[in-house]
Amino acid sequence: MKICDLHVAPRSLRDAYEIANELHSMGFSCVAIDNPDPRKASELAKPFREAGLETYTRITIEAEKWQKALKNIRRAVLTHDLIIVKPRNAEVARYAARDPRVALVYLPPGMARYMDKSQAYLLREGGSGVEVCLRPVLYGDDPRRTMRGLMIISRRAAAYEARLVVTSGARSKWEIWHYASMRALLVSFGLPENIAKLAVTGYPASIVFSKKPRV
Repeated sequence: MKICDLHVAPRSLRDAYEIANELHSMGFSCVAIDNPDPRKASELAKPFREAGLETYTRITIEAEKWQKALKNIRRAVLTHDLIIVKPRNAEVARYAARDPRVALVYLPPGMARYMDKSQAYLLREGGSGVEVCLRPVLYGDDPRRTMRGLMIISRRAAAYEARLVVTSGARSKWEIWHYASMRALLVSFGLPENIAKLAVTGYPASIVFSKKPRV
């Protein structure tokens, strides 16, 4: 069983070493480092590889216009292992879901309404998944609204059979979530135990397998 966190964003090399050691001790085996600068991403990935983790680089492209997102995606294909799109509206969410180069569509809590049947269908068509990042739980303005948004996204993804990937978005070791806590949170949202488990194991592993560059 491959336990994954496909979104960690260490702010420094020291944070990277601390996060890598914590993830290794918790039993994680796969991680993706988020940084728009390919050189910085590669540098921050080294501690994770040294810790024995299967390590990839990712870039999160926040977009309001799809044409602008496309330009960034074309560049990112050459520099990062995984491309994630954080849409600002429904149009970008739809286009990103069916683009075969996009690994995940990152929906923050306030965009829960975009996780509908149409979005799920496009995600399946494009072979991608929906990312639910737990960092807003720690810093959101309204914790109840944040939890509700994450719950809606998670439950709809499960109901509409979209691949759900839960991540920590950790910038330091203090923001890491144990995979058992991730799974328990999803179960508390009403997801079946098997889907909650797949969100931190099988689904992210399949995303990496299908989207990572072939050497």
